[in-house]
Amino acid sequence: MSEEKEAFRLRERLALPPGYEEAIASSSRSDISDNDDESNENQRLLFSSDNNTRNGGDDDDDDDDDNNNNNNGNINVGGGSGGGSANPPQAATSGSRNNNATRPGGYRAPTVRSVRSSFDSNSSFLPSSSSSNSGDDDDGRRRSTESLRRILEVMDIEEPEYDGRSSRIRERISKPFSILGGAISSFGSRVGSRFGWFTSRIPSMPRMPSFLRFPADEDGIINLQRFIGVIIVVIIVYAIFATDVFTMRMNQGHQYDPDSVKRYLIDNVDPENIKHMLKYLSSFDHLAGTEGDYQMAQYVAGKFKESGMRDVRTEEYEVYLNYPNKDGKGRRVAIVDPPEMRWTATLEEQHFDTSKHPGKITPVFHGYSKSGNVTGHLVYANYGSKQDFEYLKSKKVQLKGSIVLVRYFGTESDAAIKVKMAEDAGAAGCIIYSDPKENGMVKGKVWPEGRWAPDDFVQRASVGLTRYQPGDPLSPGVASDFKNKRIKKEDALMSKIPSLPLAWRDAQKLIGALKGHGSKVNDDWKGGIPDVEWWTGDKNSPKVNLMNMQVEHDKQKIWNILATIEGFEQPRKAIIIGSKRDSWAYGATSMTGTAVMLELMRVFGQMYDIGWRPARTIHFASWDGSQYGLVGSTEWVEQYANELRMDGVVYINVGTAVTGPNFKARGSPALQLALNTALGWFMDPSTNSTLLESRGDRSLAGPAINTDSLAFTNFAGMASIDIGFEAEDGDQAIPLHSAYDSFEWMTKFGDPKWEFVPLLAQVWGVLTIVMSDNLVIPLNYADYAVSLNRHLDDLKRWVDEKREKRRRHGHEDSKIDWKPMKDTIRKLRENSLTFNEFVTQLETTLLQLDGTEPAALTVERLEHNNKLAMFETHMLDMSAIPGRPWFKNTIFAPQVRSELDHLWFPAIVDAVEADDWEKARFQLERLRQIVDNASNWIKR
Repeated sequence: MSEEKEAFRLRERLALPPGYEEAIASSSRSDISDNDDESNENQRLLFSSDNNTRNGGDDDDDDDDDNNNNNNGNINVGGGSGGGSANPPQAATSGSRNNNATRPGGYRAPTVRSVRSSFDSNSSFLPSSSSSNSGDDDDGRRRSTESLRRILEVMDIEEPEYDGRSSRIRERISKPFSILGGAISSFGSRVGSRFGWFTSRIPSMPRMPSFLRFPADEDGIINLQRFIGVIIVVIIVYAIFATDVFTMRMNQGHQYDPDSVKRYLIDNVDPENIKHMLKYLSSFDHLAGTEGDYQMAQYVAGKFKESGMRDVRTEEYEVYLNYPNKDGKGRRVAIVDPPEMRWTATLEEQHFDTSKHPGKITPVFHGYSKSGNVTGHLVYANYGSKQDFEYLKSKKVQLKGSIVLVRYFGTESDAAIKVKMAEDAGAAGCIIYSDPKENGMVKGKVWPEGRWAPDDFVQRASVGLTRYQPGDPLSPGVASDFKNKRIKKEDALMSKIPSLPLAWRDAQKLIGALKGHGSKVNDDWKGGIPDVEWWTGDKNSPKVNLMNMQVEHDKQKIWNILATIEGFEQPRKAIIIGSKRDSWAYGATSMTGTAVMLELMRVFGQMYDIGWRPARTIHFASWDGSQYGLVGSTEWVEQYANELRMDGVVYINVGTAVTGPNFKARGSPALQLALNTALGWFMDPSTNSTLLESRGDRSLAGPAINTDSLAFTNFAGMASIDIGFEAEDGDQAIPLHSAYDSFEWMTKFGDPKWEFVPLLAQVWGVLTIVMSDNLVIPLNYADYAVSLNRHLDDLKRWVDEKREKRRRHGHEDSKIDWKPMKDTIRKLRENSLTFNEFVTQLETTLLQLDGTEPAALTVERLEHNNKLAMFETHMLDMSAIPGRPWFKNTIFAPQVRSELDHLWFPAIVDAVEADDWEKARFQLERLRQIVDNASNWIKR
């Protein structure tokens, strides 16, 4: 093999692109600008394969990307073609392996090709998707499987034994020795054959004269002969490793071609299988904790087992949940005064065809809403933001005791905060309706002729205060199990006024009833409801009765389903992929994520049966209770927080997976290069370019704040990322949380050609392989530092606007010194670049030794990976964000009000919003110290 070819193959194993050295050279010339101004049992449950159930489980066995290229300091430890430092790889198309579809304009989708250049022979690769086009699909799959089996059979993979019950303290004390010991046990028979010449030449030890022996009396005095024997053994073991007589990872048999594994996964994703599962998953109502949800949990657990996973388990929690009455009674929105205007809302969807869906659909309601029966004068408050309520106050509109009507979306996107703003303003109740201006007839044709929502569409939602505390509101910060105490409901952080969702069909009557009361509103307050005038209302507005009498369970069971593929090299290191499973109704768009994950597990199960193992452990998770307030994932993270902070590497989430053709991603900036690696493999069906090229120079702007990633980022301190495909208008373009969110809508408008759903499965799978199997974990904290600096500049501009506003109102200027923070971020970037130089050293050594990795270098590489995995844990502040004690991450957290449009630096933003400038300065210095400590963690 030529030197050039060998270098290219090593770059792939290390996830280094061609042009890597040039990227380092260019990054060194770039700089950041300065603007001057609990327990072993938990360890066993989480990471061991002998656990099947918990608490009686019954199993047997918003893409707000930065529009800036994040290339300052890019070092492509993530692989592929990241950061523009290399040409993108030839890409794979999604869909069936027999896909011969021709794109618009005569373009024919290319077949799957390797990310490598033409230097490498294709003889070791799996058959490309084009090969299957000319033959039977099943034959192609068998050939693909047999090819991978031949590749893997020559590996002679030997899995080291792993005891998940071992003490973490013992691990820390014995870490250097446990790595060496693991190497010895991994190589077994090879050691004897390789060192037989050496051991055969060690002379047998003569028997020591009796007069020189220590007496073995009852006091247990150490026998000198044994002591000398131990010393000799230690010297021999040390000599073996000190001289690098044998190596680590390569001798473990991990010698397969990484492209072959990725291409096997791509080739074997079955689009029709995903569609078949989604049809069942969205065929009946499955609200969290209900009979339908339990049936869905059983189905998913069964599919997990069918995939061949060796460790499938159900983890059960008892959490607070509320439901509408079974008979649908106890809910009402009605005009009750004056008598001539009396009217009662219909509430439910009327036009949806339920013939294809067995059982009843969930009545419209708000999760975690307050039970109550209240009556008050009607007031219209636009989107229900803080500014909207301030406007009403400026117009002298009486809000105390009112029933407030607001619309979904807009400047305040979170339904829970809309209700809280109404509560804080003194309202007695809150109604949230879906306006056709956001997602109805104003946008285009409505269902069934178009994708937009009809007039009886009702968006169910949670009004749980996840921006203050996700999960079970009665067990803040701890898992909801029998061991932990629960707080009283009246002490819990929940809404204190009743609320209900409403269709615009019903809201039209309420808006019309306000005519002549209060003030006419501005155009930006006007919705898309026809034939009405828009007024604010006042204390003389018609009286409206809002009734929401519900069933409440303090300890309702929910079920997370999990499975594991144990890693062979760093089994404690966890790559976790997950998706939500519960739904307000049929939930086809949200259940797409579950269907995709089940298909991924099937393919991973095939790879496992053939003999493939990842270097790091992969956990698959199906979360329950996500719709109420990310309950299932939050309780799980709270239970295993210590283990995740120590060993969690990344969480990859797919929620509402596909609603359109545009790729979306939110996540830690450190994952940018890993994402680029995965995207470079695939063609975008919409643009005839790779997904990486279609994405352009957008970089990850931070983790999602309203998905199951939240607990992993903000409580466990792990890197996280959410991926999917969406319509141009995002969530507004789907009949979210309604009866219309159905399989029929999904196949007609969500993904009519059924090409983006299988494509997402392939992207998710390749990204999982990249994160679990690269020699070096592809996390780049130089990228993280650049993004940190950019968002600090954004924060500074926002703070300056606040200062100017204070000065205009006659307040003393509140100065903040940003320079120490800027200097610390520069230090973080410099330390990150130096830390990443290890990858260059690793590549050089492997090239010099023909791909053989010495044991000492393996030890160094594993320690390098450990530091990478724990970096974001160092961004946690266990004293938490003031006023929101659940949130521990100092860099990312949802702001209390979404209209602030800030994800970064939450404690500082909260302080400035509260007009507490001394606290803002304190929080900035606290942040600087934390970033500095994290920077020192990766200092070489």
